[in-house]
Amino acid sequence: MIAIILAAGSGRRLKTNKPKGMLNIGNKPLIDYSISSLKRVGVQEIIIATGYGLNYYERYFSMSGLKTELTFCHNPEFENSGSLYTLYLVLQSLKKYQDLVILDSDILYNVDEFSEFMQSPFKDAVFATNVPKERYDACYIESDISDHLVKITKNINYITPNSLNEYWEHIGIIKTSAESIKDIIGYAEKKIAFGGSLDHEYDYAFESINRPYKVIKFKDYVWSEADDDTQLNHMLNNVYPKLNLY
Repeated sequence: MIAIILAAGSGRRLKTNKPKGMLNIGNKPLIDYSISSLKRVGVQEIIIATGYGLNYYERYFSMSGLKTELTFCHNPEFENSGSLYTLYLVLQSLKKYQDLVILDSDILYNVDEFSEFMQSPFKDAVFATNVPKERYDACYIESDISDHLVKITKNINYITPNSLNEYWEHIGIIKTSAESIKDIIGYAEKKIAFGGSLDHEYDYAFESINRPYKVIKFKDYVWSEADDDTQLNHMLNNVYPKLNLY
């Protein structure tokens, strides 16, 4: 299996010169937590898809002595493109299609449930947790009675809650089989060709391609993203201290 960490974004809402994956959380950069989690579950080949702040990643990893096989795939159009185009460039660069796990670079999460997700038998799967009431920037998902992905959206009005009136969200971790890669590439090429824009998000590909993605749910999961100052403060004060306590 290969891991792809999407790390091309600039983190404009955080008003920092660093890319989000290089924010210092505890004693190391945020992206390093994902690399440690991937190593723990046996993933040795990691591709970091860069854009903004490439030099930060190159400098850090050149000095880190990391033994994992780590490569960079750079998106030179990062200022005018979204995560779908970044993922598309990585998929196009693969010499051989293999099963993948795709992660956002700006997430911090408990490793035990991540390990359970990675060990699940489903090669096409979405990591999901329930949305807390105070959450304001969720990527909502809807699944069918077999827990296969039906819809993914930032607009809560497009989602039907479950029987307990709960909403669930995709947190930025998705497994994708080798067999699904061509479908994702095809989806990206259609989106880019239609209107000529590179500014599309990768999340929506998984509801659109003809592959059943299993939604694997973890109730009240300890995790956070770092899209803005409020989320970063939540990560530092509410998530980081709880990692692997449960």
